[in-house]
Amino acid sequence: MSRQHFDDYFLYQLAMASHNMSTEFYDELKTVGLKPIAWRILYCLWSSPNMRLTDLAHNVLLKQPRVTNQVVQLEADGLLKKTLTKNDRRNLSLVVTKKGRKLLEPLIEKSMQHEDQILSVLSDDDRKRFRETLTILIKSQQERLN
Repeated sequence: MSRQHFDDYFLYQLAMASHNMSTEFYDELKTVGLKPIAWRILYCLWSSPNMRLTDLAHNVLLKQPRVTNQVVQLEADGLLKKTLTKNDRRNLSLVVTKKGRKLLEPLIEKSMQHEDQILSVLSDDDRKRFRETLTILIKSQQERLN
């Protein structure tokens, strides 16, 4: 495999883009003592309150045992809490606490600014097409895997 092919390999490009774009924001997370996995969990629960653990694991792209371990830690830190669902008391849902929201709100603002800064090299039309293309690729792969 030539070097040129490796640099043009789509999955490598996606991984490199994600790594490069995430690094700066992950440094921001370190300043408040938050790991990337905790950020993903808290942000997901902030976006969709009362999510079940199985749905959370699916949405943060991790296996349930790893998410469970992190949820236990986040609960111990007072950043989220478990509640019983009204319809099925065997199911737990997860919500971000007031303390968690206080930590998240400035980070969410910074994440949006970071995203805007990254995408600033693209025109508005290119941004729209880029997001649409990613959505098409993601849905296509999900359909193939299911």
